[in-house]
Amino acid sequence: MPLFSRATWASVRERTFDPRRRLLVAFDLDGTLAPIVARPEAARVPRTTLALLARAARLPRVRVAIVSARPLRDLRSLVPSARVARIAQYGLEGPVGPRGATRKRLRRGARVIGARLAQAVAPYGDAFIEQKGLSVAVHHRGLSPHLRARLRRSLGPVEREARGHGFGVQLGDRVNDFVPLGYDKGRALAAIRARTRPRFTIFFGDSAGDEPAFAALAPTDVSVRVGPGPTAARFRVRGPEDVARFVRALVLGRTQGPSLRRR
Repeated sequence: MPLFSRATWASVRERTFDPRRRLLVAFDLDGTLAPIVARPEAARVPRTTLALLARAARLPRVRVAIVSARPLRDLRSLVPSARVARIAQYGLEGPVGPRGATRKRLRRGARVIGARLAQAVAPYGDAFIEQKGLSVAVHHRGLSPHLRARLRRSLGPVEREARGHGFGVQLGDRVNDFVPLGYDKGRALAAIRARTRPRFTIFFGDSAGDEPAFAALAPTDVSVRVGPGPTAARFRVRGPEDVARFVRALVLGRTQGPSLRRR
C-alpha cells in the first residue's frame, strides 16, 4: 500500500507527528537514503536528506538510526550527524554490537572467508568482494543475469565452509553478505528499540536484507519498503526521494503544531 495515499498517510501522520509520543525512525542506507550506485565507495546521501536527518535527530522524543550492512567507518562518513545512531554490519558494530573476544573471533572468521571468496569471485571480472572486518560482501551488480547465476552456484562451497566458521548469507540488492549467524537487521532493530523504548517505530528498507527488520516490528509500527520487490512491509514508497519527503514531513509536523498534522 503506498505510504502517501490519502487513507494511509492520514493514519501514519496521526501516530508519528504527535510530539508527545516517543518515536524511533530507522533507515537502511543504500537504496533508501542514498541512491544505488555501481560501487559502494561512490554512494552519497543527498545534502538535503542529510540536513533533514540532522533536524529530525534534534527533535524532542525522536531517535533517528541507520541500520545498515555497511561498516561503521562508512556510516560515519556518509551520515556525519552526531545525533544519528549508527548500527553497522547488521548490528555487529555500533551501540548494540559484540565486544572483546567475540569481535576477535569474528574478525578471524571473516578473514578466512574473505580469502576463499576472493578465489571464487576472481573469474568474474565485474564482481568484487568487500572485506568489512566482521563480515564480507560479494558485489555482483555489474554481472549479466547469466553470469550472476553462475557466480551464485560457484559460491555454494564457500557458503558451506562459512557455516563451519559460524557465518551465513544475507541477501541485499545484488550483493551477498557473509555475516555471523544470528545477526541480521531484525536483531539489530530490536536491540536499538530495547535501548530507546519508543512508543512507535518506523523502518524504511529496500532489499531482502531488510525483511527481518520489517518482521521484527509490532503490528502498530510502520514498515516501509523502498522501491519494487516482494516484501512483508505494510507500506511502500518509490525511492530515496520519497524517504526524504517523509523526513521533511516529520520535521514540519513535529514543529509546526496541530494545524499541519490535520492536513
